[in-house]
Amino acid sequence: MLLPDNPISGPDGDRFGFSTHAKVLCDAIARAEDLPLTIGIFGPWGMGKSSFMKVCEGLLRACDIRTVWFNPWKYNQKDEIWHALIQTVLTEIAHDLDKRRKSGEATVQERLAQALDTVKRLSHAAAWLLARRAAGPLTAGFLAPGDVDAVQGALTAPGVETYLHVNRFEEDFREVVNTYAEGGRLVLFIDDLDRCTEDAAITVLDSLKLFLGEGSCVFVLAMDYQVVAEAAAKRFDGERTDGARGRQYLEKLIHFPLHLPGIPFEALHQHLHDKVTDPALTGSRELWELIEVAFSANPRRVRRFVNGLNHAALTLHLHNDPPERDRLLHAGTLLAFQIKYPDFFAALQSDPGVWVRFDDAEFEKKELGGGDGELAKNNPGVRRLIAAVSSRRTGFDFPLPPTPTVIRLLTEVLTVTGGPVSEEGAARGA
Repeated sequence: MLLPDNPISGPDGDRFGFSTHAKVLCDAIARAEDLPLTIGIFGPWGMGKSSFMKVCEGLLRACDIRTVWFNPWKYNQKDEIWHALIQTVLTEIAHDLDKRRKSGEATVQERLAQALDTVKRLSHAAAWLLARRAAGPLTAGFLAPGDVDAVQGALTAPGVETYLHVNRFEEDFREVVNTYAEGGRLVLFIDDLDRCTEDAAITVLDSLKLFLGEGSCVFVLAMDYQVVAEAAAKRFDGERTDGARGRQYLEKLIHFPLHLPGIPFEALHQHLHDKVTDPALTGSRELWELIEVAFSANPRRVRRFVNGLNHAALTLHLHNDPPERDRLLHAGTLLAFQIKYPDFFAALQSDPGVWVRFDDAEFEKKELGGGDGELAKNNPGVRRLIAAVSSRRTGFDFPLPPTPTVIRLLTEVLTVTGGPVSEEGAARGA
């Protein structure tokens, strides 16, 4: 069994208790005044930001509030990403306006047709900017004088019309949104900013101010706060920065920060406990203690771990007789090392005795020296995990550390079934 990592599709699929927090937020969005408004959904990689926003999207649509969803990580070039953002919003609006125009009364048809015509002109204006790579010199929605001089000779009559429309972009967009949302608001969900390249992530944030900053919009942005703050800081200060400028940038842009509530580990266990397919681990307290210590309640990491463990168990079945519980717990612990502490996992491959030495050091409460000390320093948290799965721990029945032969067999299996994912790579969606 391989577990997918897709976000839930809406409120009906909520397994982790997001709906209560989402309803409070959506009620606030529906009542908000003085738009536009920007909301940040903050949380580490894998903690369910996309699922939380899908719950919000479903609740808002049930209240007839218009929404658009945009995934910027699909686009890497700066000029490509701001254009994709604008065109995604305009395409969604155009599709809905056209459908409502065809089914409405004559007066409604005329009003929506005018709005649809404005949408098409806005789309042409964005395409014109992309063709001339003119987004860079924009300030508050206007072309800089130097850019106007540079392209003036090339402007034809239609080009002049387009240029004039570019300078009215924010005003026209505001009117379109007002018609589209029937005097209400448009909620734009922007997901996975922390999966983008640093330049792309900041380009998305700048585009909200440059092009869409006057409409009756609520922008809901999902991100790992630290990742995006560091990207913004590098933009201002280069590589050498303490991150303060990046935090100030986000604080100015984000009107309301919502730090995603943690998922109770019990809810994650209830959702996934029957996804561990090997009967030797059915109901194993030790396995779920290992999972909780290694991955807390991070749904993405736990799913990845369960997938890897199921795959390893099936592979071990093909190697010999059905593996015993202790062998599978050893495989699970090694898999946790591989995912969380790839340097330690690599050290075990070359020196299997590391596990025993670390276990002894934890039991005797002593420091590690030499290469082991350096390994512990470079893998903070690994000693805590080894202590959690120690056979000396009371209240649980963990096996003794595996022999070098068992470690070599299991690391060979795990190396084939999946490589390590670093914390930085995970945050970028690797």
